[in-house]
Amino acid sequence: MRPDEFRARVAQKLRQRADASRLPPFLTPPVGPAVRGAWPRLPTREEAPDSLVAALRRDAAEILAGDWLLFGHLRVKVDDPPRWFMDPYSRQDLPTGRPGFRLNHRELPPGSDIKVIWELSRWHAVVRLAQASWLTNDPAPGAKAIAWLTDWVRKNPPYFGWNWTSALEAGMRLVSLAWVDALLEAEGTDRPEWVALKQRILPAHVWYAWRHRSYGSSANNHLLGELAGLILAVTRWPVLAKWCTSRAELAALWEREVLAQFAEDGGNREQALSYQLFAWELCWHARAALCASGHRVSDAVEERLRRAADFFATVQTPGDRWDYGDSDSALAVPLSESETDAVGEWYRWFSAPETSPALRWWLGEPPAPVQPPACVSGGGDWLVFAESGHAVSWSGGWQARWDLSPLGFLSTAAHGHLDALHLSLWLNGTALVIDPGTGAYYGDTRLRAFLASWKSHNGPHVPGVEFPRRLGPFLWGEAHARPVWQVVDDATLGADLVLPHGTASRQVRRVCDAERDGWEVDDVFRPSALAGRRWFQVRWQFPPGTRVVADPANPRQLEGERAGVRFTVGVDAAWSTVELIGSTTGSVGFPVKGDLEGLCSSAFRRVEPGPLLVLTSHGESPTRYRTTFLSGPLGKR
Repeated sequence: MRPDEFRARVAQKLRQRADASRLPPFLTPPVGPAVRGAWPRLPTREEAPDSLVAALRRDAAEILAGDWLLFGHLRVKVDDPPRWFMDPYSRQDLPTGRPGFRLNHRELPPGSDIKVIWELSRWHAVVRLAQASWLTNDPAPGAKAIAWLTDWVRKNPPYFGWNWTSALEAGMRLVSLAWVDALLEAEGTDRPEWVALKQRILPAHVWYAWRHRSYGSSANNHLLGELAGLILAVTRWPVLAKWCTSRAELAALWEREVLAQFAEDGGNREQALSYQLFAWELCWHARAALCASGHRVSDAVEERLRRAADFFATVQTPGDRWDYGDSDSALAVPLSESETDAVGEWYRWFSAPETSPALRWWLGEPPAPVQPPACVSGGGDWLVFAESGHAVSWSGGWQARWDLSPLGFLSTAAHGHLDALHLSLWLNGTALVIDPGTGAYYGDTRLRAFLASWKSHNGPHVPGVEFPRRLGPFLWGEAHARPVWQVVDDATLGADLVLPHGTASRQVRRVCDAERDGWEVDDVFRPSALAGRRWFQVRWQFPPGTRVVADPANPRQLEGERAGVRFTVGVDAAWSTVELIGSTTGSVGFPVKGDLEGLCSSAFRRVEPGPLLVLTSHGESPTRYRTTFLSGPLGKR
């Protein structure tokens, strides 16, 4: 930790101590109504897509019945009013009367995760009720939204309890509250209780998000969320600047952070595809609020956000998504028609907005692509985002995504995984070789460490060598070097990763002729002079629901099938051992008991087993160790 950051953390502790014992009076000045024309600017209600209105009517009914959807996939039962300190997935209630500054949200009982508790208090369900109230002309969902927020304020006084342990969460609530206010205002129903409630919520949240905002090695996407919430609040209710700072200073800090978060080619420097969209969405809300207030966003920031949108639309997959890096399945505001396919709707909005009617109606047209694109040719069909370190290829029915990235952002590299040289493959839109995902942050620390490790990714690595070291849920020791990539020939991209114990090298070649359609992957590990081990492993993880079997006549030929897509895997004779670890079916509970081999996670708090192919080299180092992935069944080329 640098000396300046150490001093900042000491100052933060002093602010926390002061705010735990005494707070300013938040009753003046009065918040009052929003500035005319402030963001969010709602579209014309009569032009809302019929499918969105129907979806909101259905979602409101489910929410009011206590059937909530978290993270786009996790169905949980929630009380009326919600129990704001409960993890509804593990059904563990964790009431507390202590100041949030004195709580450690990283050390909850086994099986619970603070992210699930926080998710209830991001108020997405409240936003959904307000949307339904306005679009269906039914005041009941809006009344329930106000009742739940009133209960939240009573159960979560500033700054007590689990929901006051992160400034990001306060920023997220400010974003949600701006949308709720716009929707209730547009509804036209006289709700005097709403005026008083805003006074109880807004100043305290603005004060907290500003005084306790993230900084230094802890910034990551948190600071973007905090600044976005503050920008929406101050532009919608200018009197709130008293509790933080001016809109101009907030805008300047936000612009600096946008350029820090997104690389020049648009990739998010946290090296997590889920946070690419999450951070971009927060930035788009902040940009819209600033533009609505007459503030001119700099050309550099405008272009960086357009490049970030291009990056996501190029690197993400249309449907069967398995993201790289950390993922908590977070979104800023529930604007999609279907919460189960929210990421898909965002992808389609970027790529073909007419196929994403809900987002197009709420937000208008997406940013225009940047010309020329920020990616460069890597030979053949490869496109390489050189600054971010990601290569993609769309060729025939195949998609390949190859990680050539550094570990992560800032000194902690908080959301990065040990996935350098990892290759993921899709065929006809179906994932065949995957990045295993995240699982959870705090609910199972053993699983989290495993899914972020070299062992869970398929880049060539030496088992048992711990570099870089993981020091905590969001903390790494010294980062590894950036992989160096090169064009080998028209069909082949290569890369080297230099580590203290040796150099891992991989070449990925597209093969497509009358007999073969797929990929050849050549791996080698050259140990350093001081390294004790010369052998290495490559571990190919297949997604849940995949059937992989070895050919009885040739165990180095395997046949696989998933969702009707058939493929083969060939392992050449250079590999010393070939081990296929099968899988069982069904989800796995938290915390996971027993072996972690083959476990993977397509969404936050979802863990399932999939087949795993483990290849081990000889002690000596031949020219290459080859693995092939081809379309179609064995014997039918």
